[in-house]
Amino acid sequence: MIAFLTDWGHDSYYVGVAKAVIREINRDVEILDICHNIKPFSVRHAAYVIERVIKDLPADTVFLAVVDPGVGTSRKPVAMVLKNGMCMVGPDNGIFTLAAEGFGVHEVRELENRQYHRGVSRSFHGRDIFAPVAAHIARGLAVEKLGSRLMNFEYLKYRKATKSGNSFTGEVAFYDGFGNLETNIPLSIAGELEEGDILELNRGRNQFKITFGNTYYDVNPGQLMAHFDSSGYLEITVNKGSARELLGMDEGEQITVVKAR
Repeated sequence: MIAFLTDWGHDSYYVGVAKAVIREINRDVEILDICHNIKPFSVRHAAYVIERVIKDLPADTVFLAVVDPGVGTSRKPVAMVLKNGMCMVGPDNGIFTLAAEGFGVHEVRELENRQYHRGVSRSFHGRDIFAPVAAHIARGLAVEKLGSRLMNFEYLKYRKATKSGNSFTGEVAFYDGFGNLETNIPLSIAGELEEGDILELNRGRNQFKITFGNTYYDVNPGQLMAHFDSSGYLEITVNKGSARELLGMDEGEQITVVKAR
């Protein structure tokens, strides 16, 4: 199976033509569309989504991820094999940082062997390099045949979650389609929070009070609520509203919540 993630959207032909290239090489492979609405150019958004998704995928999945604002530059195209056996194919721009941290890296190969490319344009490596390479790997190609081994890879700089007393600090990972604010603060750090706890979040001169609960309906419509999402990270939401609109915080911005009571 190939899990496919991009920032290309669905209003162009890019996703379809990349799938056609995959099918031309490997007619039997299943292509699972994870998401094609990653925020344009946001390697950070993609990295966080990949981290959450791969926990639910079989280890023999080939993960094709193309969020590539540096396409055509000196950034390398790579295949990264994790220690659980999953292979990640995409640009070496930090997109696989969190997956690598979570599962460990077995090896990384630069995609140098043009035998497994489809000709190379300057602006569409998703079609010409990444899609065909993913198809060949899913068909059984050994990664050693793709190119030379790399001893390091690009690392995405981000703020790791920390705890200090009743204060929990991390960063805004991304927003989902409902405007829910996803943080990188995990259950392992903030698992002491209980239903009914009140959290305080300061943003500029504004202070927001957030009720910690279990379901979106633990607060009235329009009110802020926090809980641990299905991936085990602290999520801030507004019942029948948008935390993105209310809080106005940017992806990658530091976020600190303090347990008031």
